Amino acid sequence: MRGKRPSIWGDTGALLRGALQLVRAGGARLCGLILVTQLLILLVALPVISWLFREALRANGMAGLDLGQLPVRAGFPLTVSLIVAIIVLVFWILALQFTALVVLLRWPRLSGRQYVRELGRVARALLRPAALPLLGYLFVLVPLTGFGFTSALTRGLAIPQFISGELFKAPATTVGFLLFLLVLAWLNVRFSLTVPVFILTAGRRPLRTSWRLTSGPRTWAPLVLAATVVLALGSLAGSVLAAIALAPTAAADALLPPAAAGTAAVSLGIAQVLGMLLSGLVTAGIAALLITQLRRTASRLPKNGTLLQYPEPSRAGVQAASARQIVPAVLAIAVVLAIGCSAAGWGTMHRLAAAPESLVLAHRGFSAGGVENTLGGLDAAARAGADLVEMDVMQTSDGGFVAMHDAQLDRLAGRPDAVKDLTLAELTSITVRDANGHEDHIPSFSAYVQRAQELEMPLLIEIKIGGGETPDHVDRLVAELEELGALNENIYHSLDAPSVERLKLLRPDLTVGYTMAFAGGGIPETVADFIVVEQWTATAVMQDAAWGAGLGFMAWTVNDEAGYREHLRRNTDGIITDVPDLVLAARAEMQHGSGMAAILFDALTRFVTVV
Repeated sequence: MRGKRPSIWGDTGALLRGALQLVRAGGARLCGLILVTQLLILLVALPVISWLFREALRANGMAGLDLGQLPVRAGFPLTVSLIVAIIVLVFWILALQFTALVVLLRWPRLSGRQYVRELGRVARALLRPAALPLLGYLFVLVPLTGFGFTSALTRGLAIPQFISGELFKAPATTVGFLLFLLVLAWLNVRFSLTVPVFILTAGRRPLRTSWRLTSGPRTWAPLVLAATVVLALGSLAGSVLAAIALAPTAAADALLPPAAAGTAAVSLGIAQVLGMLLSGLVTAGIAALLITQLRRTASRLPKNGTLLQYPEPSRAGVQAASARQIVPAVLAIAVVLAIGCSAAGWGTMHRLAAAPESLVLAHRGFSAGGVENTLGGLDAAARAGADLVEMDVMQTSDGGFVAMHDAQLDRLAGRPDAVKDLTLAELTSITVRDANGHEDHIPSFSAYVQRAQELEMPLLIEIKIGGGETPDHVDRLVAELEELGALNENIYHSLDAPSVERLKLLRPDLTVGYTMAFAGGGIPETVADFIVVEQWTATAVMQDAAWGAGLGFMAWTVNDEAGYREHLRRNTDGIITDVPDLVLAARAEMQHGSGMAAILFDALTRFVTVV
């Protein structure tokens, strides 16, 4: 009589047990591999990639990457060639990192020579055209959905907040974006066996094979459930790690405050190393699940794609001796890493202890109290206590100006019209509504500025380009502000470099910023007084580079707690946010708080990444 087929929960349990066996078999070798690969990536790969990127920009005469101004000069072909080379190099390193992990989990007792031979085999295979489909999987699906393999090389690759944030501001785009994310997640599950298939089988079509092996809910559902368990356990372990790391600093705050900063630095260094190890073990757990799933479905592999076999060494004593040699080496690596991280964190902890003075700017007003870029939103921002209000100004068809961000009126007014096609009178008669149920009229720019004057609220005015600007639109804007007596009491910025340059040419005394949706490599050449960088690329390195060039530094649009607390701790000059009330509360807490434990907690939130 045929036995009863296991349930989805039974299959999930079998996957978890198989993965646990693989991770346990890896043991000290696995821990050593995780720390060594992290060390090589942080100390060798990332610096080399950064240097190549700077050289690529320099070849075209650029100090930094600015997608808003991408000059095409004599060195542009070389720049493109170097960037392509960087992408290929990153892909190759990334694939080898995952290969090292998969090979060790699959064959934990290989000798050093056998292990290197396997890495070489895969490295050669990566140079063939058949490996190109892996590029999209590793650089698009995995980073955007977070399921599968993770690496320091792909950490940070995500849909930028300024894109997802805008999409979530309207019901239709919210639904569309969520569907897009669901499709990405579905594709990632179906292609999740791609890397193990490429490494562990003789097949040449890993994406197609993965799709075939994950067909049907009885196949992919246990895999998803098991991966959820691994990720949940990783998150729990990360929380426990953070609590343990905070305990010594909290004790120092209470018993020996002068030693608290040093204690926090050492705790952060140790937590960083343990966080690297934990992140690697979570990745290893996911990889072990995928290997187990591949072995369980091996009978469905194509005839030319059978699982590769490797003879296992039989002398257990030799293996035990090797393990005894590996453990001290792993501990030594961990200690060296912890000392290095602690030394690096020593100055950081003392710097973060300073009370933040960052300005909090309400993005387009405060949407919790009114529609963006309306008088209601402006009033709400003033009630919340924002230091400044960031707002947008756009020119109308008859040369006037309105407070408006979108070039089209469909999102806020439900109309297909464009701002550039309507007059000032027509636009100011239109009602706008938001997802929070607020309703208002589009205000003229002059009405918005006058209301800000009444509230004594300084503005960060963004000059928006809607497509119908007159050649002298900046001159007209300056004239209108002068007539209102408001030119010198506000500051300005724009994504449009010519508008920034024209404004500084007309009035060099004004404080003007250049806004960058994407920044990298260094600070671009600009006449501006400060730069406004989207949160995705508003890194500490970019901030230090801006300060080194004598420029102010603002970040937009920072809405998540970890993000705005990080920028407050970094003392970023300005934080543009949709939640000014929360950022103001966090700033007040940091300004009046005492002790290093809270500062260490924020640092751990940033540095100790579990997945």
